[in-house]
This record gives sequence, C-alpha cells and structure tokens, in this order.
Amino acid sequence: MKIGIDAREIQNGVYTGIGRSLANFLEYFSMLNKDDECILFSSKKIPLDFGRKVKNIVIEEGLTFYWDQVKLPLAMRRERVDIFYSPYYKVPLLTFCKVVSAILDLMYLSFKEYRKKLGIKAKLYYMSFGKGFAHKADRIITDSEHAKKEIVKFYKIAEDRIKIIPLSVNKVYNLVEDKIKIEETKEKYGINKRYILFVGNFKPHKNVKTLILAFKEITNILPDLELVLVGPKKNSYQELKTLGEDLSLQDKVIFTGKITNLFELKNLYDGAELFVMPSLYEGFGLPVAEAMACGLPVVASDRTSIPEVVGNAGILVNPSDNKAFVTTILNLLQDQQMRLELSKRSKEQANLFSEDRINKAIYDLFQEVYHHEMKL
Repeated sequence: MKIGIDAREIQNGVYTGIGRSLANFLEYFSMLNKDDECILFSSKKIPLDFGRKVKNIVIEEGLTFYWDQVKLPLAMRRERVDIFYSPYYKVPLLTFCKVVSAILDLMYLSFKEYRKKLGIKAKLYYMSFGKGFAHKADRIITDSEHAKKEIVKFYKIAEDRIKIIPLSVNKVYNLVEDKIKIEETKEKYGINKRYILFVGNFKPHKNVKTLILAFKEITNILPDLELVLVGPKKNSYQELKTLGEDLSLQDKVIFTGKITNLFELKNLYDGAELFVMPSLYEGFGLPVAEAMACGLPVVASDRTSIPEVVGNAGILVNPSDNKAFVTTILNLLQDQQMRLELSKRSKEQANLFSEDRINKAIYDLFQEVYHHEMKL
C-alpha cells in the first residue's frame, strides 16, 4: 500500500495541532514492520526525517488552489499512490485513488461570531468547495462526536462514512517530571509563583478574556498566584495584554509567546497548579489532553467537544459564567485532596489519546479503505 499525504502542515517544522498529530503518525508508520510506503507532498523540503519508508516530494507552490487541484493530483498519479490522506478538509477533486480526509471542526460555519464575519465569497467557498471536498472523500476522519454531528448537519455526509479518531498526545507528556528542568523553564519565562496555565491561541472563541477577568477576582483572595498564557502573540493578544494592564495584572499575567519545544511545554504543564480551558468552541481541544497526560487537574468549558475529551477527569463550567470560573478555581486551589484525585483521573483519561492507540486506528482505517478498493 502506498499512501500519499498532503504534508504542508509540517513543512516548516511541527507547530500546529494538525502538524503534531501528523508527525506522530509518521513516526509510528516508520516503525511498522510492513511493506507499505508513504509519500509526503509539500511545497518546500520537510525538515524532518521519518526514515526510508517515508519519501518527500516537493512541488513548487505558486497559486495555492492550482497546487491543490492540478499539481498535487498529477504528482500523485506519477507516484502511483493507492490512497491519499489530507490531514485537513481540502482534497484534490481530480484524483482516481481512494481519498481519506480529516475534518476536525466546522467552526467557521457553526460558531456564530465567526459565521457573521464571513464574507459572501467565504461562505460560498465553505458551503460549495468545502462540501465538495467532503463528498469526494471515501472516508472522513474527525476528532469528536460533536464534530461528526456538525459534518452530518452542514455537509449532509452519511454517518457511516465518518470515523471518530481523537487527536493523539505525544509520548513526551508521559515522561516523569524533572523538577530541575521545570524550574529552569519557569525562570526562562519569568514565572516566580504558583500559577494557573492556559495553552492555545488568542482568537475570540478561546474566551481568554473571561479567564483574565476571573483571575482578577481570584487574586483578590489568593494574591500569591500567576496566570501563564502560552500562545502566539497575535489575534486578540494586544487586547488581552491591555486588559491585564487595565486590571493592574501586568506583573501577574505572563504571555510566553508560542512555545514549539515540547519539553519546555511539558515542564510548564508539570509546574502548574491546574490547567484552564475556557473555550466557547473546540473541535477537540488538544492542550486539554496534553495537560491530563501530565496529570494536571483541569477546569474546562462545558461546550462543544470539550466534555468528550475531559470525561470525568476534570471540572466543567459554563464558559460564559465568570463567577463559575472564580468559584471552581478557588475551590480547587484550596483543596489539595481534590487536586490529587483529579490528577489521578486525568492520567487515566489521557490514555484514550495515546499515540500508539490513535496512530493504530488511523493506519487500520487506511488498510480498511485500501482492501475495500482491492475487492471492487
């Protein structure tokens, strides 16, 4: 079986959730005792080595749509690809091999604030090309029951064509805590006290504003506390930074910027008192799973996919209720026994998202699609 993959998500290294999950799978694939091959199609050389079974074909980009729909399928035919996998919703429409596509969420169609901001052209694109891509795929991978329901609702895809496979958590997060490294990482990012941790971006759906407002009230009772926000300094970053200053929290709210070093990120998870995910919308919520793998107690939103990921391992609250966050976080910070219990549950829940379990599920799906084709 020869698998072709649109690998542009990892051609600059591994930064995004999609990229991390794809790299996890390729490492797993390279270790399989099989005769299968994998071709990674990208627009620049991928700076990662996955061994002899994984080959990188570079196709000059130019116009993205032309790359997607003309150059990519031509390269796939030259390489005699049996199955093509796209780790996101876009797939080449002019291809004759089997296609597996990952649609992780339909946020821009379902999240009201973003849907309102979409222009007419963008709406038409998502509802025409997006729907066309989904119907082109022989099977669709999504990461939660919530996301599956949205795909069925918006794109009218039969449920039996959609396979739920959660995102995987890198094995790094299962390593034993290194207290010296934790302190070194805290020092690097200017963290001096006990802290609450958030990891993600600063787009409106992440609802970080509510977390900062809640933190202001929390510090009135527990002043010896910091809030560490890990994410790229863009989107609503400046607005959030200004909010922290207006609330006189500039010395207590720490923006680290994007952290690409997984060991540093693990150290921050390990050093935190608890992890908070206040999102209004998530297709999955990978940082929640990463935090749980590190045994970190979790306080998270009760919306969209997050309850599926958290299970009974964390405390869920209404993300629009500032007081709920204040009360829940304060109670947890002041109850060591509850934190220990949630830590234990977190590690157990995170086993559902282990690399080996998830990567095997993806590979088994490719095998299923491939052997179904052979029987036709």
